[in-house]
Amino acid sequence: MPEDVCEDKISELSDDLLLRILLHIPTKDAMATMVLSKRWRFVWTMMPKIEYKESKSICRLRWPRRKSVYWFLYESLKLHKAPVIDSLCVKLGPLCPATDVDVEKLVAKVFDRVVRELEFKLLWSGNLISLPNSLYTCDTLISLKLCHKIFIDFPSLGCLPSLKTLCLSSVVYKDEVSLVRFLSSCPVLEKLLVKRKKADNVAKFCVKVPSLLFFSYYSCHYEYTRCLVIDTPALKHLSISYLSVDHCSIENMPCLDSAAISFSINCYDHDKFLRCLSSVLTLELCFDDITLQCCSTINFSRLVKLHICPDESDWLEPLILLLGNSPNLKYLLVDYVYIDQPKDLSLSWNQPTSVPGCLSCHLKIFEWMEGYEGRVEEKEFVTYILANSKCLERAKITLRYNLEDKQNIMEELKSIPRVSKASQLLFK
Repeated sequence: MPEDVCEDKISELSDDLLLRILLHIPTKDAMATMVLSKRWRFVWTMMPKIEYKESKSICRLRWPRRKSVYWFLYESLKLHKAPVIDSLCVKLGPLCPATDVDVEKLVAKVFDRVVRELEFKLLWSGNLISLPNSLYTCDTLISLKLCHKIFIDFPSLGCLPSLKTLCLSSVVYKDEVSLVRFLSSCPVLEKLLVKRKKADNVAKFCVKVPSLLFFSYYSCHYEYTRCLVIDTPALKHLSISYLSVDHCSIENMPCLDSAAISFSINCYDHDKFLRCLSSVLTLELCFDDITLQCCSTINFSRLVKLHICPDESDWLEPLILLLGNSPNLKYLLVDYVYIDQPKDLSLSWNQPTSVPGCLSCHLKIFEWMEGYEGRVEEKEFVTYILANSKCLERAKITLRYNLEDKQNIMEELKSIPRVSKASQLLFK
């Protein structure tokens, strides 16, 4: 064989192996292999996983610039022949013109075949678009993610019998009935992620899904004319951020294991809301004044891990009350993630007259995850934890990144007596 001729071993591989190789590179690069040779011309058309994202690199291709990624997407789907699409991701950005794009036609074309996972994000500046009814009647769809300029009008005969994961991010609903119909038509739904925008046409957001295991709810705006209703008897994990409503009803959550409540919760039945979380094993809380008052009177008998994020509140003493109501706590994490200037935070500390049972018998890990500054009150709190946690195995302190005199602060912490001789003191 002449020295200037290279042997093409890759082209001799089977179609299955070539497809596996193409799945590890971006879709646009996989499509580009069609120009290599006749052998490669149609390999990419059988890819079960395809992804189209608006980006500057795609705009530099030879497709008409005014058509953006949509033209590239629509033309390539004409050639795509795989009978089963395991995953399709479409993200159309601001460069995509709204005037000559038929998204409904595009989605309908996709659902002529078997589709298992679909992510559709529409970030253009145009109007809302509706999706075809064929999407809402797909019996093979397992995961569905709809984001931004999408109008949800769930048909009365719609049903998604295989859907397990649903993400609704900043979409708009026709009305509350359409939302309820959507969720009630997903009989095996296990994971629901919701991000709400201010004008999404739903005042009462009702989640009644018997099969649901994980629910994440994020509201982009404070809105006091809204109601959140959660009735999910199988739910194990709950995450809520920026909940500001007139009414919040949480019912029927006997299986709940973990809850993450970030930022403020403002509703008239605040105490009742937090009492619904009293049986969790893991709890993440943003500590504002209202939360502090409620938590000091609630018994968290099963709580094993507590992650608190103080939010401009005098949190040290109420935390001791919360520890007293958490007899089985093993992990305690303090995080200043929501506070820009901890030095401006007003803190008070008075030595407790008694020691919470969790410190005497159970606490193993204590972490100050962000922003420790070595203030007098902070040091007294850490001293109290180290002096009374008999089962402590590790204490880890993360100093504020721009803190001066870090070495002296670390030496002060090292000098604090620890009742648990086996415990480690670590710094970051």
